Amino acid sequence: MKKALLSGLALLLAVVIAGCIATGTLVLVFDLEGSHSSPGDFEAIDVDLSTNKDYNDHKDKIKSIDAVAVVGQISNNTSSDVAAEIYISDEVYTDPQAVRDNATIVFISPTIPANDTIFVDWSDGLSHIENFDELKAQIEDGSFKLYVLSSGPLDLSYELNLIVTMTAGV
Repeated sequence: MKKALLSGLALLLAVVIAGCIATGTLVLVFDLEGSHSSPGDFEAIDVDLSTNKDYNDHKDKIKSIDAVAVVGQISNNTSSDVAAEIYISDEVYTDPQAVRDNATIVFISPTIPANDTIFVDWSDGLSHIENFDELKAQIEDGSFKLYVLSSGPLDLSYELNLIVTMTAGV
């Protein structure tokens, strides 16, 4: 009986160890650099994670989306303090109000002083994420649109990265 119990525990330990070895963390970086939002120039940023080899290799093995952060530089080109807002959707919208009415907000930056630039680091980018469940669902789907708006006058320049940390395995 004792021998069977020890054999069972050894087998269970081997299965647990094998499961841990076959699981890993992936970090995906999607570049949103060089973009600009202004009242006369509004567009969706198409995000297609299938262009990332790591995502393609592991998309069927994703166990969890662990963290998402927006990291980079945001410039406020107006004379008012504002915050950058990032919305997510599958749909194409043609004006900021349609985005606000229909898309899901997923990020609000710290306040950006008038005619100034801020750098959003990993911890700030992570702490300002909102509606994480919707963001996770869109990331798992692999294709979505991001819209960068402003809490005030719309005139932002940004060089941002969307950084996704996920666990994948067999």
